[in-house]
Amino acid sequence: STVIANPNLSPSIENKYGVADMITGYGVAQSVIQYYSVQRINYTNKGVIIQGWGNVGAAAGFYLAQAGFLIKGIIDKNGALISKEGFELTKITQLFINREHKVLTDQNLISFEKGNQEIWNIPAEVFIPAAGSRLVTEGQLSKLVNNGLEVIASGANVPFKDPEIFYGDTLKKADELVTVIPDFIANCGMARTFAYLMTEHAEVTSSAIFSDVQNKIKEAINEVLKKNKTGRFFTQTALEIAIQKLL
Repeated sequence: STVIANPNLSPSIENKYGVADMITGYGVAQSVIQYYSVQRINYTNKGVIIQGWGNVGAAAGFYLAQAGFLIKGIIDKNGALISKEGFELTKITQLFINREHKVLTDQNLISFEKGNQEIWNIPAEVFIPAAGSRLVTEGQLSKLVNNGLEVIASGANVPFKDPEIFYGDTLKKADELVTVIPDFIANCGMARTFAYLMTEHAEVTSSAIFSDVQNKIKEAINEVLKKNKTGRFFTQTALEIAIQKLL
């Protein structure tokens, strides 16, 4: 329920967004930012496609645009917006604030059916699946890869249309071709918030909570890339590390 007081962390101080509204999407965005930063790759003006414009997708889009990424496509259950040049921060902030019942709205919205035909063919380096689970098909993945995809950050718990939870065939293919940051790293924001608040002498401010999430995601990204610097089989490597920690 803590209201975000830091203007750099909120799309609108007047609207009084809370930590719970933003922290998961913040973590998804940070996983992408930290990945490129650790790999020493300039991410300014890299294109992003976002599936879902609820709390996770919209917040991730806001923080990525704030960091210098260009949001080239957004698809939500209500329709889609596409810009091959990319939407910058001002537009993305407006789209965040103007949501109706956490659903994408805009005068230039095209139908979901048309958006679903076009969006997978847009050249973009980053894909954020942040809608329901098991939506991303192998065909959609192939189109994204063919158009320059580099990183997938899982905002949805199980983004790929596989019956398996952890490592189905579509995820395996994606993991071989691009960097797939798994949900237990990218989507850890709220869980990490709970963990942080249970630590002794935790500072209960939005800035402290966001800083903790950023640091933990950076640590996780570093740990995976220390074991596997290529960026390929990122999820497989992360799962191996996680399982070893549990044993």
